[in-house]
Amino acid sequence: MPSPILASRIYPLLFRSIAQDFFTTMHVTQRLWLLTLLFPFGHPLGAQEDAVLSPSAVQAPAAVEIPPVPFQAPVVPTDPHQLGAVEMPEGLDIEIKGEIKPLDADFKKFAIAGPIHLKTNRGEEVFADRAELDLTGGTYTLLGNVSVFRGPVIQRGDRVVYYLKTKKLDTANLSIGYDPIILEAGSFEMAEDEAGNRVFTGYNAGITTHDVADPNFWLRAGKTTFYPDEGMIFEDLKVYIGDTQVFWLPYLSQPLDADLGYRPVPGARTNWGVFLLNTYGIMLGGDENTLLGSENPWLLSKWHLDLRSRRGAGFGLDLFDTRIEDNPNYGWMKFYLTHDTDPTIGRSGIPRGPVDPSRYRMEFQYRIPLEWQDGHPDASYALNYDLHLLSDNHLLEDFDPQLYRSNAQPDNTIFLTRQDDGSVLTALARLRLNNFYRSDTRSPEIVYDQIRRPLWDSPILHEGSTSFGIYAEKMSDPAYDRILNPLLTLPDGDPDLARLYPQLGRYEQLLIRELRSLPPGDPRYDNLYRQLVNPEFQRFHTYQELSSQLTMGDWLHLTPHVGAGYSRYFSVGEDYGNENRTIFSTGMEASLKFKKDFPDFQSRAWGIDGMRHTLQPYANWSYVSTSNLGQDFPAIDRLTFSTRPVPINVGRFVAIDDIENWNLVRIGMRNRYTTKRDGSSLEWLFIDTYLDGYIDDPELDRDFSNLYNDVTWQPLPWLALEVQTQVPIISSGSGYNEFTTGARFMPTSDFEFSVSQSNLNSHPYLLDSNRFHIKAYHRLNANWGVGMLQQWEFDDGILELEQYTLHRNYDNWIISAGLTHRNNRIRDEYGFMVNFTLKDFPTVSVPFTIDAE
Repeated sequence: MPSPILASRIYPLLFRSIAQDFFTTMHVTQRLWLLTLLFPFGHPLGAQEDAVLSPSAVQAPAAVEIPPVPFQAPVVPTDPHQLGAVEMPEGLDIEIKGEIKPLDADFKKFAIAGPIHLKTNRGEEVFADRAELDLTGGTYTLLGNVSVFRGPVIQRGDRVVYYLKTKKLDTANLSIGYDPIILEAGSFEMAEDEAGNRVFTGYNAGITTHDVADPNFWLRAGKTTFYPDEGMIFEDLKVYIGDTQVFWLPYLSQPLDADLGYRPVPGARTNWGVFLLNTYGIMLGGDENTLLGSENPWLLSKWHLDLRSRRGAGFGLDLFDTRIEDNPNYGWMKFYLTHDTDPTIGRSGIPRGPVDPSRYRMEFQYRIPLEWQDGHPDASYALNYDLHLLSDNHLLEDFDPQLYRSNAQPDNTIFLTRQDDGSVLTALARLRLNNFYRSDTRSPEIVYDQIRRPLWDSPILHEGSTSFGIYAEKMSDPAYDRILNPLLTLPDGDPDLARLYPQLGRYEQLLIRELRSLPPGDPRYDNLYRQLVNPEFQRFHTYQELSSQLTMGDWLHLTPHVGAGYSRYFSVGEDYGNENRTIFSTGMEASLKFKKDFPDFQSRAWGIDGMRHTLQPYANWSYVSTSNLGQDFPAIDRLTFSTRPVPINVGRFVAIDDIENWNLVRIGMRNRYTTKRDGSSLEWLFIDTYLDGYIDDPELDRDFSNLYNDVTWQPLPWLALEVQTQVPIISSGSGYNEFTTGARFMPTSDFEFSVSQSNLNSHPYLLDSNRFHIKAYHRLNANWGVGMLQQWEFDDGILELEQYTLHRNYDNWIISAGLTHRNNRIRDEYGFMVNFTLKDFPTVSVPFTIDAE
């Protein structure tokens, strides 16, 4: 009698021969006797349960490895395609790791030990612990830890049946997972349209993202419709944490896209009171689909309903054309309307004039490509809109503080462009839709710009710009009505001056101070007043430049240039009339370049894999001679106050009305350190050090400017440093100091912080400042994290902004709470927010932002 081990080894060989040669002719009694011999000890053949293949490792059906035996014996098939006379469906792929055991005397049912892998011609892949094959019923049943994969959809359960004739799976008892969403087992029915799109519908069914046997939360609804790749619709929705209902909505349509669906933002602010900002995003447009509705939608719509206890309700709609992805500044339209119950509430504490409680905002930024042809093969046309209509000067400050900080006075332009490989033609109209801040108009302005390119295939390069426009600029109506006359008539020392001046811009403050300093009857008064209130003129301007690039060896580069321009001003005013101005410019850029390679310089800690040092001394001489328009000329395109050096190339100098005589040399040194990383070159460190030496200074009558240093250092992904400094080193330089530094550092995977510091001292026009900013986050452990942000103004010792957050991780949920305080010097602001974020389902998370900016 053979041993159990030997019986298990020879069984497959005996089974193949017996099944093929004797089973069809033997009596039932004989079959039973034979099976008794083959299983003398009743030992079933066990599967190798630890030999489980991953889906990626499965290649093709494989037979069980058969060890050699000392006698020749027939072979029993382990491939089910060879069992019986049933023709197996094409596309069925079964890999068996283990052995086969017959379950009936007719050898029509078999138990197959796993792991089991089934691949169908519909693209499904099924994995299970074991399987049963029924040739009579035409079924292949997979059992134990069943997982069904079809694209991103995953179904799990204990049993699934595959019908051999219809080639379909019966997954009624499986839960459905569409990463990261899981549909409750046995509660959903599936339907398909003609294109194969699936829709799952469930009644009194649950959805969760907590992929465990006993999820800690469920979204349950009277009816749930789930569209893979699209979203889901809940009717009579209840949210359960454990067995406790915590939320209810009568209806919710929740897309899977992060920009879509319902997003509530609760919190509190000093100027808003308690608030709840509600946003609901849906896609519009596209083609119709009988099962899924709209298909390939392109218009993203975000609907807003905002409730503020101190300001009332606000309503809004944002529309985004998702077909325009290359430029985030174009492709949207926004509307917002609110009836402000208390428009006198401000953030800064500075008194404001009367504000109409009906407040609104309409914005439109869009680019329309035009299919125009003009004979040039590379020419393209586009019509561009950039329009912002606001109800009052305080709307952005009150209801969109983030935009207010970056663009408090948005532009309003409509312009048509024609662009080819060598030039751009622009016809622009700038409108004054908002009369409550200072703005200029161009009705219109036509500009033709030519890029630098060879002239007639010669080494001479040409570039130029020509424009004509009708220009005007107006002071804001509220400032003109309520502020201008008191500022011009109040005596020195009047306390109202300190209250009124901050309500104007820096440029207007300087003009008013200059007007107040003039003696009565001074002839300059009218021109300065016109410059303050409403300068206007028509202007034709052209500037053309020729240059050439010369290289001597591989180390000396010279770029001489010469240019000429002409400006004609019409209807400037009574004292100016028409004005002509000529411009002549010349100069030369020169640079040397030296390189040194250090291939053996290695440092894994600092991300260095060899180093190349490039040293580039350079000098740029620029000379401009032009007609002087006069100190009191009502300029519109003028210089704005800045701490950075102005361009010294006339073609790059956009302040056309402020071009004056200059003669200067900008000398400097660039140091560039590059290394290799990920198969390409990486700039590891860059330093640019330079200053201007003046023969004729157009701004501050200097001999030398400050010494500028611009440094960028990013050796590692988790470490970066940027530094910009300027200090006087020769004579008095520019007369002021500036230091700006920013650093980001992540010393461990649990701690990250960034710091920045900006110091400005003794600038002739800008206020002194010494501002310090720090932001940090520390993950204490797997469940807890803390964050902080502070902004200090050390010039007057004020902590301007502080924010503290606490984060708690509950497996699938993150609960965050934060407190913020902003010191506006006249009035303080406070904010508080609690945020609940579902980690695996970001479209229903609450964006955590509590900054009261």
